[in-house]
Amino acid sequence: MTRKECYNICLENKQSLLSRQIAARESALSRLEENNPRFAEIKRLMSTLGAKIAITAISGDRGKLKDMEKTLFELSKEKKEIIKSAGIEEIKYDCEKCRDTGYYGGKVCDCIKTAATKFYITELSKIAPVESCRFETFDLSFYPDTETEGGNPKKRMTAIFKLCKEYTIKFNPLSSESLLFTGNTGLGKTHLSLAIAYELLLKGYNVIYGSAYNMFAKMESEHFGEHSDKAYLEAVDCDLLIIDDLGGEFVSPYIQSLVYNIVNTRLLARKPTIINTNLSMAEINRIYTPRVASRLLGEYNAKRFLGNDIRQQKSAAR
Repeated sequence: MTRKECYNICLENKQSLLSRQIAARESALSRLEENNPRFAEIKRLMSTLGAKIAITAISGDRGKLKDMEKTLFELSKEKKEIIKSAGIEEIKYDCEKCRDTGYYGGKVCDCIKTAATKFYITELSKIAPVESCRFETFDLSFYPDTETEGGNPKKRMTAIFKLCKEYTIKFNPLSSESLLFTGNTGLGKTHLSLAIAYELLLKGYNVIYGSAYNMFAKMESEHFGEHSDKAYLEAVDCDLLIIDDLGGEFVSPYIQSLVYNIVNTRLLARKPTIINTNLSMAEINRIYTPRVASRLLGEYNAKRFLGNDIRQQKSAAR
């Protein structure tokens, strides 16, 4: 589900709730009019008086106009007291700014933006552990502070962690760099990607996250089964696209073309992408076409994760 779809759902829900409240109140007022003669009379008198006030205002008789306005005020006050005595409350708005219409100043209200963000994060949580993968839960103590053939895992991962946090602070959907996270499974690639997604979603950016397998399978199904490129167009147009576990998909000629088009289109539009993969640079060169490999290895800021499988470490500690 895209952020736009979340906006539409939240907007429809808020407007639907408002419509139900208005309908319920109008129904209660209609019953009150049927059962309370004085209330019905006040409504009739206010309607008649309103028309007379308009005519008097044109005539310029200020004294008469003032008396009529005073009478209208008193009738209005009595009407409100009758409504209050009947237990009919005014409509309670969740957002006083837009009065639950979803729009303020001709634009989508902040209340809808906030609701859409929460809704999108909830939906994302159904396919990825976004609630637990935050920057504050990323534990650098799992990475050994020792020299290895590939370098010092603690120092390397501390630098990558800092890079990811700064990425969210300085993020610009038209200038931020694309990132390629490589390394063995269980080293935190997904964790940091989701932490970035979470922070940017809170800031209102349109972030799309998905595994390569699910994302490409959906695009392929839409393209050949529904003759639609909706998922593809959303992926190339969003502020930040995060593709998890590249290489986990079935790499057919169509998928090769799809990966190239997504990567190349976003690079040309200067739209950032984050790709996670367990593949080595050599494997990327071997599995994907030279055009894909060239762009991933030449245009992305590649960061290799070091250390030991954190999931296995946590399991062994239980």
